[in-house]
Amino acid sequence: MKKTEQQQEPLITKRLNELIEKKRVSKAELARVAGVSPQSVNGWFKRGSISKEAAAKLSNEYDVSLPWLLGESEQAGELRAEEKRLLEVFNKLPPIERNNMLAAFEMRLQELITFYTKYAAPPADENK
Repeated sequence: MKKTEQQQEPLITKRLNELIEKKRVSKAELARVAGVSPQSVNGWFKRGSISKEAAAKLSNEYDVSLPWLLGESEQAGELRAEEKRLLEVFNKLPPIERNNMLAAFEMRLQELITFYTKYAAPPADENK
């Protein structure tokens, strides 16, 4: 049979290719993150399907939404469940409390940055 019409690539395969391109990772790296063999990753591309467990691991590691990766959503930047939950709670607050919470988050973030810089950062060259 002659291929005069180009066969459409499965949406999950498109999403996996987009993930590889945007995050600059290899299929071997996808396999490592998902905890599967490189042959399994090749199977995802051939079949156009992936297990939800493997997709969830990729979603968490590469910060993309699970519905997007599975082809259930059009937007790559769709909010994850925990982000939606945070927004729901935030939107229930009175406006003045929203500003207070933002200030508290920003202070806490700065505390964490300071802590990790001080205690978790690689030591400076000791020969200087």
